[in-house]
Amino acid sequence: MKKTKTRIIDILSVTGVCILLVACHPNKGGQEQVIIPNDTIFVASDSSQHLIVHSLIEVYEALNPLRKVIPIYTREKKLYGYIQTDQVDLIFRSYLLTAAEQKDIDTRKLNPKIHPFWSDGLALIAAESFPKDSILEEELVAVLTRHSEAFHIILDNSHTSTYDFLFDQYAIDQQQLNAFAAGAEDSVISAVRQRNDYIGLISSAYFTVDRESLPKGVKLIGLIPKGKKKAEYPFQDQLYTKVYPLARQIYGINVGALDSSGSAFASFIMSERGQRIILKSGLLPAKIPSRTVELVTE
Repeated sequence: MKKTKTRIIDILSVTGVCILLVACHPNKGGQEQVIIPNDTIFVASDSSQHLIVHSLIEVYEALNPLRKVIPIYTREKKLYGYIQTDQVDLIFRSYLLTAAEQKDIDTRKLNPKIHPFWSDGLALIAAESFPKDSILEEELVAVLTRHSEAFHIILDNSHTSTYDFLFDQYAIDQQQLNAFAAGAEDSVISAVRQRNDYIGLISSAYFTVDRESLPKGVKLIGLIPKGKKKAEYPFQDQLYTKVYPLARQIYGINVGALDSSGSAFASFIMSERGQRIILKSGLLPAKIPSRTVELVTE
């Protein structure tokens, strides 16, 4: 008989779990207890990365038809909790282990594996009627620090690492940061469509993967780095040359054994095939896949 494993999961957070249920019944805590096959891989990611994560899962499952990868999308600061409670095999997020997380890992004597998977950028978007096509990085900082009211900044959610990224990037006091939280990427897009004095910050992964352009009704705003005159954008070449100020790396973190399902999926992502999927998506892979050109002489 095939072995199974039990995990307590939030059914509402999981995509496609229904087809995997062998048995399902409520536990005392009110959540569903699900019996799932051993070859099922659970991953958790910030919702901003869902398009690229979906693309990777699609190819991985095609190559491994006996395995199923179930993604859970939530806010980035909640991701480690899924590892801590053994609900997922692998998480995707834009920062390394915090001191508290490292202490938890040391206490449990775990051996975390951290992989840099790809890079994205925080893209600046605005309504098509926004009066500028680019802004100075100094203008952005002035608004974030309440020294200017030229426009308003709107972010997805205070539980993402976007806030922390801005704190670290510009040494802004958390109580001083002048930005609104919309709740989700779609809400940011909806808000900037309706107001021509809003600039929204969303991950470039949200619109570069499987899409030819930004959502209808918004435009990409260029960011001119301090001391420069040319506007930069969160595209592959600017991420590669590190000229875009709001670039960041997306990491995979798992604490399973080297032969665990989470490690297997991470290895696929770091393989040439996985990195090519990321390259094709418009994001910057951690390892640029080699390109072989055959020259034929006559």
